[in-house]
Amino acid sequence: MNLLITGATDGIGLALARQYHAQNARLILIGRKPLGELDPAFFSADNYCQADLSQPDAASQITAWLDLRKIQSLDLVIHNAGQGWYGDPRQQSPENVDSLLRVNVYAPLELTYRLLPRLHNGQVAFISSVAANSPAPLYAVYAATKSALEGFTRSLRVEAGGRPIVQVIRLGAVRTGMHAKSGVPAGKFKVEKFPSAEITAANIVRALARRKPGSVTIGAGNALLNWFGRHFPAFIDALAGGRA
Repeated sequence: MNLLITGATDGIGLALARQYHAQNARLILIGRKPLGELDPAFFSADNYCQADLSQPDAASQITAWLDLRKIQSLDLVIHNAGQGWYGDPRQQSPENVDSLLRVNVYAPLELTYRLLPRLHNGQVAFISSVAANSPAPLYAVYAATKSALEGFTRSLRVEAGGRPIVQVIRLGAVRTGMHAKSGVPAGKFKVEKFPSAEITAANIVRALARRKPGSVTIGAGNALLNWFGRHFPAFIDALAGGRA
């Protein structure tokens, strides 16, 4: 199986890569870190493409890397890379907003269309969040990018007609470094209570193995929150407002 994962150098992406490696998948790992900074026992010039998804030429770099290695067929693409920003939206710079839009929305859109000729009967999966259907105070732009991504996947699913299979995997909070990178103050959340990247990755792998088009929310509590967010938005908005 040829498998491409974006955001594969840490967090959920790296956990996914290790689990699929154990299944003997041929990995194509995408990240912005230089190869020299990564574990040489796992990352190599044959499986790692350095590309910064916040840059407009990222999709071209990735497809050129695939062409150079004559990889013309992909079985699964997982759009895992993502950025967040925590704080008062009035203090968020336009440059930061643009970076979130590029990484969370523009890059997966463009890369998907570039890769469709290689997917044939494969799968393309987008890692989303319960924030797509629920308010996320002080994470507003991040939530907006996930809502946009889910809107795109719904149309793509119709356009594709089942080839490739288009899936959305919706997560809640996960114990990764993204919270600190997003600017969440230390102690703001009980991060130690969040599921680990490894547990989350295992759940994602199981969900993708079912090859069912559509969306799935990982975790019973997250599924309940997502359902209420979709069907009882006023209730969830009021609840979130009391906790903001």
